[in-house]
Amino acid sequence: MGLMRRFQEKKYLLRIFLWMTGIILLIVVSFSALVYVNVENKVFKSEYENSRKVLSQMKYNIDYLDTMIRNITLSTYGSNDVKALMYLNDEETYEHLNVINKLNATIVANNPFIQSIYIYNNHKKLYYSTLGDLYHKDEKLDKALQGYGSIPILKAIVRSSSEAADRRADGTANTVLSYVMYETTDRENRMDGAVILNIKLDWLVENIRAINQIDAGVRSELYILDSENGLIETDPANPVVASPFASEVRQAYEERGDGAAPESGFFMRKIDGEKYIVSYIRLEKTGWTLLDAKPYKEAYANLMQLLDTIVVITLVIFAAALLLTLSVSRGIYSPVKRLLEQTSGGNSGLTGAQDEFSYLTEVYRKSREQLYEYSLEKNNNTGIMKLYFLKRLLVDSFGMSGAAFDEALRSLNPAFSVDKPFLLCVLRIDRYKSFMTRSLVERELLRFAIANITTEVIGRSFVLQTVDMKDDSFTILLNLEIGGEAGEVVQLLKEAQSYIAEHYHLSFSASVSEPIDTYAAIAATYSHTFANSSYRYALGHGSIITQGDIESQAGRIDIEQVLEQTGKFIETVKKGDAEKSEEKLRELFRQLRKLDYGDILLAGMQVVHQLKKAVFEMNRTRREPILIHANLLGRELAEEETAEQFEERLLEAVRAIASEGKSAAAEGNQVAAETIKAFIDSNYFDSSLSAADISDMMKLSAYKLSRSPRSISACPCRSTLIRFGWRRRWSGWKIRS
Repeated sequence: MGLMRRFQEKKYLLRIFLWMTGIILLIVVSFSALVYVNVENKVFKSEYENSRKVLSQMKYNIDYLDTMIRNITLSTYGSNDVKALMYLNDEETYEHLNVINKLNATIVANNPFIQSIYIYNNHKKLYYSTLGDLYHKDEKLDKALQGYGSIPILKAIVRSSSEAADRRADGTANTVLSYVMYETTDRENRMDGAVILNIKLDWLVENIRAINQIDAGVRSELYILDSENGLIETDPANPVVASPFASEVRQAYEERGDGAAPESGFFMRKIDGEKYIVSYIRLEKTGWTLLDAKPYKEAYANLMQLLDTIVVITLVIFAAALLLTLSVSRGIYSPVKRLLEQTSGGNSGLTGAQDEFSYLTEVYRKSREQLYEYSLEKNNNTGIMKLYFLKRLLVDSFGMSGAAFDEALRSLNPAFSVDKPFLLCVLRIDRYKSFMTRSLVERELLRFAIANITTEVIGRSFVLQTVDMKDDSFTILLNLEIGGEAGEVVQLLKEAQSYIAEHYHLSFSASVSEPIDTYAAIAATYSHTFANSSYRYALGHGSIITQGDIESQAGRIDIEQVLEQTGKFIETVKKGDAEKSEEKLRELFRQLRKLDYGDILLAGMQVVHQLKKAVFEMNRTRREPILIHANLLGRELAEEETAEQFEERLLEAVRAIASEGKSAAAEGNQVAAETIKAFIDSNYFDSSLSAADISDMMKLSAYKLSRSPRSISACPCRSTLIRFGWRRRWSGWKIRS
């Protein structure tokens, strides 16, 4: 438990150690692997070059042997003495027997790879042989020849030897290669006469092994494939047919996947759990393929030793790197260790889910919260007193004595001068309803930022005191220079607005008073300045309001003109023209912003009232009533901070009313048209029927009836319509004027 706890308390140290160890291990392993791969590639390349040279030499020698055997067969077949024996019908004489002796003495004796020579006589259906008896019957040769539809000429035919004198010590028959030369065959596909050379396959295999220079210390298996990729028997004592290893080598050769099947090459394959290198070469003249399989670990024993050496060196370097890493990790960790000791007093207090930096972060967070609480408590106490003295000035300055004013002023800021004029600024947070949705801590931080940044910006040029009024407003009291104006203060307020908007995504509006020459006027000026801040409703968020702005903006138009414009707007809404309604509404609000603040609110509420009243009136003559938009029913309109927001909400309601009115009017017109048409179809024979009767029955005005839908033009009784005062126009039936 103690060891585990120590590891938990030093997670960061362990992390440094593991990261450095992992990086060093990665570098060392990558370097070792790179060295081994490069050496392996060079060894493989060298082995391939050697194998290619050896295989090429083997191919050359085997092809040369094949050519030599063909030439011997052809020269023997062309001998007149041989042909005389080949086509002999009579009894053999001494001269005929001497031909066999000459072949045995000249060709067989001088070519150790030749086992025997046969001369086939088709008339006597027998072979004259240089091995054993003169008259010879070779059933295995006959059987091998019968397996061909057309007996191949001068091609090696692999078969077992039938000669009793040519057997192994264990009694098994040797494998021979028979080269046949003939010209014609009879009707039974028998050769009329032929010369057959039988070659010792054992001799050929031994020479191939000698050419291949097989190391006696390396296991190697040699196999020969015929033109059909069948295994040729080279060792009757160990038949390849019964060897699973030989079958897997042949299958691996067929599946080697080298595309165009090159004449020679090598590949690696795992057989029976052991890795083998198989070299191969194709012989075009015979159609054979030589396969030589060597164990990888024996053929590349030096490479395996190199791998072992690289592994040992890697482990040694890694062990040394571990010691170095441990020392470096402790050096890197020592500042963290000292910091932990300083913050924890010897007891780290880490939990299992923490590391050192998580613990330090938690300590820092708690410390910051404590400092914030201490600072907040201190600021609150100071702020309460400053708010108290400022409220005395703002509420009761006219009743204060000079001594009391001096005391309140010194409490706010000792740098204030009684001899200089004062200026008041009222700051109000924009979108205060959204601001109140933030957390308490965030709200307090943002309020502090607004007060602090504004104080710092304006404080570069003026002596001032900013007090948070604990609502959406802040009050700034500052000294102006004698004869100074508020213009520079306005520019500094804009600078503070820009900074707060950029960094805190928050805006505020400000109202700036006129210069105050006597302290007794501070209370009245504050009341007037705070009232002026309400003109944010007309000027918009982020505005800086001065008395000059209000005089140039408000009171330039009479409220009666706005109410008259409201009536025009309502009439447009009743007609259902959405575009004109929007245009009239925007024109109405352009005029509404020119009113005094109180009149703006009154006119706005009057617009809402008239709009709801218009909807009620429109619904009296509609089959489907228009629903009053939610914006007209809720209190959100009255809570909007600016006329622009009020206008946008009202515009949403106007668009919805126009959309519903248009669809309801179209549906109502269609119903009226169908009713009028049905009524006329049923009563067209009544001579007293008139447009006035229809109007009274439908409770429609004559004007609206005259604009009834075009569908009544399909009425079958046109003459009756004309009689009732209707006339045909381009688009339908219209009542005559």
